[in-house]
Amino acid sequence: MNLGDLISVRTVEEEKMLLGEGQKHTPYRDEIRLFSCVQQGDVNKLMEEISNIEASIITGKLSNDGIMQYKYLAVSIVTLAVRYAIQGGLNEKMAYEISDSIIMTVDSMKSPQEILVYVASEIVRLTELVGRSKSHPIQSPHVRRCISYINENLGEKMTVNCLSDYCGISPDYLSQIFKEEIGENLSSYITGKKLERAKEMIIDRCENREICRSLGFSSQSHFSTAFKKRYGMTPSEYRKLVR
Repeated sequence: MNLGDLISVRTVEEEKMLLGEGQKHTPYRDEIRLFSCVQQGDVNKLMEEISNIEASIITGKLSNDGIMQYKYLAVSIVTLAVRYAIQGGLNEKMAYEISDSIIMTVDSMKSPQEILVYVASEIVRLTELVGRSKSHPIQSPHVRRCISYINENLGEKMTVNCLSDYCGISPDYLSQIFKEEIGENLSSYITGKKLERAKEMIIDRCENREICRSLGFSSQSHFSTAFKKRYGMTPSEYRKLVR
């Protein structure tokens, strides 16, 4: 399948010329569906979502230079894809190294179509890497045990000390091997998993009070602050997007 045949890009101004007022940008919910495939490591679903894009990607005017328009767009797409890949379990160091390599390659390109095809193929590669990391994610039995406990007890308040007691090793050692293998601090990982579950609960029409009670957030303000820090919007703003 030629990825270049599945993707086209128009600016807001071009969309208005074709369709009158037109859309302002590609809907955010379409971005969520697409990049969630990267996070899940699901290449087949990713290709399906790309194929199901009903119209061109619609973006704002980013540059007066035509080729720079595509380069800036490529950087923003890669940045999002890498964030979702990390959230899906890809090693953080590896993900950022891939991001830097993609952006440097794009910088030398001269054709918009070449940029689109290359970036699309690299996002597929990122998704494949996430899938592999999920299949063979962790070597250390202590980290496997720790993650299993986190996933099964998202409603509890968890600390490094309580997790290290559960794993039978010191807090410092658990923190060290967790960071080395997962690429994220343990406390940040716990919060991220709680927030991933919170997003699912929002889609299922749960209110903030119920989410806080189920996931052990100390208050609704604490939950909202953590959610916005991670996703760039409040739970209420996300709720409006997905309903």
